[in-house]
Amino acid sequence: MRKGSLLLLLFAISLPGLAQPGSEQERNKAVARSFFEEVLSQGQLEKYGEFHSKDFVAHAGDRTGTLEEDLAYAREERKALPDMTFKVNRTVAEKDLVAVHWTVSGTNTQAGMGFPATGKKIASDGMTIFRFKDGKICEEWGVFDMLTVMRQAGLLPPQTGLLSPEK
Repeated sequence: MRKGSLLLLLFAISLPGLAQPGSEQERNKAVARSFFEEVLSQGQLEKYGEFHSKDFVAHAGDRTGTLEEDLAYAREERKALPDMTFKVNRTVAEKDLVAVHWTVSGTNTQAGMGFPATGKKIASDGMTIFRFKDGKICEEWGVFDMLTVMRQAGLLPPQTGLLSPEK
């Protein structure tokens, strides 16, 4: 009986420790979702720094960037697609990482991101992985289909052949 009570007590004492990583992951997922839904989707770019650490590093392909450079790119996106919105499709967390699968949509009504205004509607999926430290985004890896974006904007010919989307 004593042994069973001791095991039960040890289990009860360890529960808060077991729950902490999950709750930290849930908080990080909530921060990631809020960043997409409030900052990027609603164009509240003045809140950018509230979500990121000062030593933030962004990775995109073969480039890395600072917080200021990442913010400048977000401003270019918003300029090219003033009605841009993000839909968070799903989030997955592990340790200090949060992966976000998202869909961006908007209308290219102004020049920005290196291409002219076309008046075309654009929608594309992407993935971002954030690394968190002390509840802030400290590192980011992002990918999205720029080829599809350029085709939808009318800047490249439509895709043909076996991999073409069904009409």
